[in-house]
Amino acid sequence: MVAAYLQQAKPKSKALVLAANPEVQSKKALFEKAFKERYAGILEYRPNAELKEVDVAGQVARFEFEDVKADVLNVVPPQRAADIARSAGLVNVNGRWVGVNWLTMESTAVAGVHVLGDATFPGPGMPKSGHMANQHAKVAAAAIIQLLKGEAVSATPVVMNTCYSFVSGSEVIHVASVHQYDAAEKSFKPVAGAGGVSAAASQLEGRYALSWADNIWADALG
Repeated sequence: MVAAYLQQAKPKSKALVLAANPEVQSKKALFEKAFKERYAGILEYRPNAELKEVDVAGQVARFEFEDVKADVLNVVPPQRAADIARSAGLVNVNGRWVGVNWLTMESTAVAGVHVLGDATFPGPGMPKSGHMANQHAKVAAAAIIQLLKGEAVSATPVVMNTCYSFVSGSEVIHVASVHQYDAAEKSFKPVAGAGGVSAAASQLEGRYALSWADNIWADALG
């Protein structure tokens, strides 16, 4: 979206995307198609670029093999659970994430505390997304009600996810997945053949994305 703005308003400018990952992690082919066909010369994606330091005063991002000076730096630091989780003693996976019982979303470190969304150590193939956090909340709420009644929680919960991405002001791509609880592995696993990705960016998906946003905001915020 930054590239789309620059293309319209500042065509002599350039957006650099420097990512520590070796490649685009989601909707790879669709994003690469957009980079090449829509924003060639305006957007440049550079993988394997791990940020080492930021010179705020000089507006310079320092990487292992180069320094990048920019008018605007949007720095995304290494991700982890928030300080409130750490101070509460909940972080117990890789020093960064909260392990949970996926049937209840209850912390495996501190009993009686239920944790949702990005703070958790994800199941296989489970995205860290707003939609997934919303699904976590539903699993937790249903389980908490059962626990308060002294009854068994569901042994077969299912969660789903959709992530929409605008590649222009009106055209969108998506990825969707369904995840079933696996009792043997005590985690959610993707359901083979369920979900998928867009065939191409489209304005129709743009309308779907805005409707999704309206609905999930209403669901989450009341």
